[in-house]
Amino acid sequence: MPLNKLVEDNQPTIVQETTFSHDVLGRYICNTWDEAVNNGGAPFDAIVLGAGMFGAYCAQKIYRQGAASNKRVLVLEAGGFLVSEHVQNLARIGLNVPGSVPSDPGVPRETVWGLPWRGNQATPGLAYCIGGRSLYWGGWTPRLTPADQALWPPVLSSYLNATYSMVESEIGVTPSTDFITGALYTALKARLTTVGPTVTNIDSVEEAPLAVQGAPPASGLFSFDKYSSAPILVDAIREAAGNPDSSRRLFLVPRVHVIRLNASGGFVNSIEVDVAGQRKLLPVTPNCAVVLAMGAIESTRVALLSFPTPLMGRNLMAHLRTNITVRIRRSAIAATLPTQLETAAVLVRGSSPQGRFHLQFTASASPTSASDDLLFRMIPDLDLLSNILDAQKSDWVAMTVRGLGEMEGNKSSLVPNNVGSWINLSPFEADEFGSSRAWVQLVTTPNDSNLWNLMDQTALDLVQKMAGSSNNIEYLYNGGWQAAPPSLSIVSQQMRDGLGTTHHESGTLWMGAPGSSVTDENGRFHHIDNAYVTDLSIFPTVGSANPVLIGLVLARKVAEAVVNR
Repeated sequence: MPLNKLVEDNQPTIVQETTFSHDVLGRYICNTWDEAVNNGGAPFDAIVLGAGMFGAYCAQKIYRQGAASNKRVLVLEAGGFLVSEHVQNLARIGLNVPGSVPSDPGVPRETVWGLPWRGNQATPGLAYCIGGRSLYWGGWTPRLTPADQALWPPVLSSYLNATYSMVESEIGVTPSTDFITGALYTALKARLTTVGPTVTNIDSVEEAPLAVQGAPPASGLFSFDKYSSAPILVDAIREAAGNPDSSRRLFLVPRVHVIRLNASGGFVNSIEVDVAGQRKLLPVTPNCAVVLAMGAIESTRVALLSFPTPLMGRNLMAHLRTNITVRIRRSAIAATLPTQLETAAVLVRGSSPQGRFHLQFTASASPTSASDDLLFRMIPDLDLLSNILDAQKSDWVAMTVRGLGEMEGNKSSLVPNNVGSWINLSPFEADEFGSSRAWVQLVTTPNDSNLWNLMDQTALDLVQKMAGSSNNIEYLYNGGWQAAPPSLSIVSQQMRDGLGTTHHESGTLWMGAPGSSVTDENGRFHHIDNAYVTDLSIFPTVGSANPVLIGLVLARKVAEAVVNR
């Protein structure tokens, strides 16, 4: 049954109480507007707008790397505190990503999810909370391929190559086999390695790059399990909180909605925000870096509202995504497998003249079609774990093959246009703060469609090769297991995800040379000296790789540039 809404009174308290909870974590992590802004301290050296995957990471790096020069950092976040780490590191708490919707219903979905833009594709929207979508993300973190990086400015490609390993270690990707191990993994990778070269368009079979730290990084420490950017920001905030507010170097203020940045003479000079229904203007000095980290769509919208250029909003890309579920007899994968099997995951890369793609294999001997029943879960009850593993004794190994294909970006066509993908300000609808919403137009090109079909057919060819015989494989479609493989028409209708569902929108404020891009190699707007971006909007191209690893590497580069201003 519903609870009564709590209303603040004028009695001061250190920690607020709800019907069920002491808001200790929220109080210890966050500050009020007045605590952060009106404490008599020096002006901020960096203001980060958004505390999601990339904003939280970038803010923490500015704080850490700026210690010697006493850099002060302010983080403004539109949402409030929810949890302090990835939801899959918790017991079955019940926090989920909602389904996609074509427009926002006007109330939060799954507690914190909202959809601030409008567009031609249904989408889950954004998680309005500290940590943002980093509390929910899938964890796959492949690198861009050399062919992908050949399309990026050379200085960025070199930086990626030099920094990948550091960030992979930082977020738990390496070592890769401390999380995914066991007989099924060994057999699955061996089988794919054997049959992969016989399938057209398959390039390589690799260990699954998952951002999960399965073992402690050093003796005596805990592992952090699945990565989120929230814990590193929280740890930095608690360190900074040991100082008086006037000399403290890091603040996080939640429930602050950024309306626009005011700029003149090539500098941002103030930020207009809404704090608890009140309009406020935050002064910004020329020496202060303002970092947009609100996600590609909202960062692009704010840039268009604040200091537009004709290139902003072009080059919108996402990913082409398909989920094919099959089951293959144990004996077809390996001659002998233990009775009790654990979950396995493997990455397979592919390419064609149409573009690049990769296939994420997850597999288990689950009695259901869910190959990831035991993937990304914290199970505190060992009796329950034993019961689940005892059930993993099917003669079939269930597999989900998730394909991700790259999309073409278009940097040359004007916005808006009738044929491409782009972001623009909507002339028809304003948000609750009186500002234009973003309109997101996301469509496939003929080349995208050809690559999508090729990727799906390659996935079907590969699982058939794995099975060795049509008697060893069944496919899940039309509501049940089928002996015949699905047609591409069935795959398209039943197994593909919508373009707006991947959370991988990117490219609309891409990095590059002046005159042919929106931001420079450090994520700084070419025409605004103290404004930067750190999210997927600065990608020149998207490739097929899940974008978090690349985005975090670039966030580190942005942080270094801010510190060295």
